[in-house]
Amino acid sequence: MAEALVRRGSDGVGRAAELARLLELVDRARVGTPPPVLIIGPPGIGKSELVDRLRARVAGEMAVVRAVAPDVGVSRPGALLERCLAAARAADGAAGPTPQDDAPPPDVSALLTSLDALDDHRPVLLVVDDLQRADPESLASLRRLVRRLHPLRVLAVLVGHDRPDDWLEPPPGDDWPEDTVRMTLPGLTVDDVADLAREVDPDVTPWTARRLHEETDGNPMYLRAVLADTDLAGRYRLGRPRPPGSLAGTLRRRLARLADAPREALEALAVMGGPTPVRVLRALTGRDTVAEDCAPLVREGLLEAQVDETDEILAYRSALVRDAVYGSVPAARRRALHRRAADHTVGAARWRHLVGSTDGPDAALADDLARAAAEEFARGGLVAAAEYLLWAAARSTDEDVRAEHLTEGVRLLVHASREGHALQHAAEIEALPDSPGRSELLGLLAFARDEVTAARDLLITARAGLDGDDPPETIARLDLELAFVHCQLGAGGPAQAAALDARGQVPAGHRLVAVADAFLAAGTAFTDGPAAALEHLAFLPAAPAQATPYELAAVTYRGVLRGLLGRLEPACADLTVVARRRHTPLAHLLGVSAQVHLIWCDYLLGEWDAARRELEGAVEAVTRHGRSVDHAALWSLSAILHAGRGELDAAGTDLRRATDLAAPADFLGPRVHLTLARAAIAQAEGRAGDVVGALGSLTPEVLEPDRARLYAGWWLPSLAESQLDTGHLEDAARTLTALERVASAGACLPVARAWLGGRLAAELGDLAGARRALEAGLALPADGGEPGWYRTRLRHTYGAVLLRAGERAAGRAALYAAADVYSRLGARPFLERCLADLDGPPDAVDVAVAVQQRWADGLTDREREVTTLVGRGWTNPEIAAELFVSTKTVEYHLRNVYGKLGLRSRRALRDRVQRA
Repeated sequence: MAEALVRRGSDGVGRAAELARLLELVDRARVGTPPPVLIIGPPGIGKSELVDRLRARVAGEMAVVRAVAPDVGVSRPGALLERCLAAARAADGAAGPTPQDDAPPPDVSALLTSLDALDDHRPVLLVVDDLQRADPESLASLRRLVRRLHPLRVLAVLVGHDRPDDWLEPPPGDDWPEDTVRMTLPGLTVDDVADLAREVDPDVTPWTARRLHEETDGNPMYLRAVLADTDLAGRYRLGRPRPPGSLAGTLRRRLARLADAPREALEALAVMGGPTPVRVLRALTGRDTVAEDCAPLVREGLLEAQVDETDEILAYRSALVRDAVYGSVPAARRRALHRRAADHTVGAARWRHLVGSTDGPDAALADDLARAAAEEFARGGLVAAAEYLLWAAARSTDEDVRAEHLTEGVRLLVHASREGHALQHAAEIEALPDSPGRSELLGLLAFARDEVTAARDLLITARAGLDGDDPPETIARLDLELAFVHCQLGAGGPAQAAALDARGQVPAGHRLVAVADAFLAAGTAFTDGPAAALEHLAFLPAAPAQATPYELAAVTYRGVLRGLLGRLEPACADLTVVARRRHTPLAHLLGVSAQVHLIWCDYLLGEWDAARRELEGAVEAVTRHGRSVDHAALWSLSAILHAGRGELDAAGTDLRRATDLAAPADFLGPRVHLTLARAAIAQAEGRAGDVVGALGSLTPEVLEPDRARLYAGWWLPSLAESQLDTGHLEDAARTLTALERVASAGACLPVARAWLGGRLAAELGDLAGARRALEAGLALPADGGEPGWYRTRLRHTYGAVLLRAGERAAGRAALYAAADVYSRLGARPFLERCLADLDGPPDAVDVAVAVQQRWADGLTDREREVTTLVGRGWTNPEIAAELFVSTKTVEYHLRNVYGKLGLRSRRALRDRVQRA
């Protein structure tokens, strides 16, 4: 009777409206991309069952890709995305490599490519379950994926618990798409409960159904456990409801009445923790009949079965059932099963089972775990190393060793951007006796909360507590953390001293030497400028892709320093490599430095579409675990990009986000980005006086003096321009003098100086001097990369000066050339001002030039990006990889472009772009 009950329930009691809505979206997937679906609810409410009913309805019609988040304490970065990719390849009949514990996380573009291939044959149903357990990297990638599915015929259904402050609530700006369909599943209705109960007892009364509904809240799993657990006729004697128990307790009572063979199989599967081949379960239970014993459990819906090319694989349908089974296994049997399971697993799973096989402290196992942690750390597996050390702490017999493993494990969690998991151990850390390790860890946690001044003080306390008996590498590591915190505070001298101390602790050739040189260069940049700082980085390979993981901090600073000097393209080469290799040692400390400076370099190069793409990727990279100031910097840059395109509402929203996110910071660094964003918005709105007021605050008296000197090249050009716009010519002259003192080694700042020097001369009435300065700026070679933004501003000014000098044709040609770049960038405020500077009505030549040069005005931002890359000769797969979209998406945009521009071929489009 119970089997019939579960089969009937699985076939469709309740959820008719939700299933109908899902089938409507399936219809939309036959012809295009439907919105993604989030199915939300508490454990046991029937989320996975609803999806299974959907899968059954579309079987054979759609390719089904299903993945479940791994059930481990701390997931490796990208672990769920790996499962999604493996499932997509399996659905396409392509076997991929088996993921390794130390493998780098996959890129979302690989999953997009696999879904694209499946869509060639039929629509796709992508199901991702148990998202409340997903690693943050995979969650960010999935959000990126669902925003880029169009025009693929893919229905994405994402399933998870409804816990607050979890996967459902990503940071602002990285939300699920606006059209996302959210299904929050309630309990079954009283009528649904009655339908299920009558499968057990056809004479169930409405009163009994109401009592069942009250006891279980309509939770289907709870309800089925109650129905299988008891005689309904006696459950509510004398009209009094039985005191409610718990779902887990009811499940355990239900499982206790199973025969030995299926119960032992369930226990073994619970100990394994995830999908397990039948052959492994046979070995754990000593029974050859596992498949037969579990067949009724599969029919009842407790388990699910899949068959691959080698074996049948069993798994629990619900983590709640698995946990109930695991909790009911006697301790001695549970340890024995873990011992056997260790012989059938490798890597982190094997260590998990070895830990589970022990009862209390085990010094030998703790030592083995510490050695395994060291090996993982050497491979860059910070998450796994942290987990092993925390297990070692729990099994250590010596209190000092336990404290050492605990602090080191939590420290690695912080460095691996797992602050949430680290904070779970905060009480244990606080309870430790005062020690350098404790102070260091508290300092790192303060740093993660953006309390950088507090972090510095705690790290200084930790460093003072170390002596000659401490391992040199431990001392060097703390010195490096302290050096970086000093850099965050703009304190160049202390940063240099700490970096030199770290260098003196380890021998030449040690992996930390490259990190020490990186922070030595950063400190030197504050005190002596970027050119002197680069001398400390001469050891790096010329090709940044050849850098080792421990050299990436140095590559980051080389890119930053090159960018500050105006060598924009070499800077982009360095910073792009770092941005693509996020999961490396010290990635957490470095935060988004590489991305921020890469976006700024793209902005100055006039590659605003690339800057926006990098910004989107950076926001996703810091989702859920980045520091608030990292988010603040990125949203400030987003506000700048929006302002440049005249998208003022979006710019204002992003600035407010950035301001809120920067509020917890106890240092002045975030002020620079916020001020630049405020100035950019004021500039776009034509409020030159407000630009002067904002940028005028970025002085050595307000900021840290070293920081103000190092980054002055970021804001002095805009300050001088706005001073000229407001008629404050003497102030502009002083700002230009300050700009002359800013170190440069490329064309960027010289072009800016020529532009602003020419403008100043024109404002003073010296049109000949203005023309000479501007023409000299136009003639400057593009050393270090073409500074497209400043060169365009210069050309705009040049055209206006020529018109004032009476050279109408040349002046209008220069203005139209500037207008073309503004149009390509989507820089509407600057385009409008440029066109306003044209003197008089356009003549026939003007019209022809305008039509040719402003060809992109009717295109969307994405169509313009695709078109620009076609003009550079890129193929569709290359464009798809660059934009993180599918090739079908590229084809879709190209069809729209052909229609809008009246073109019929790719060659015609490429010629149009190149002529413009």
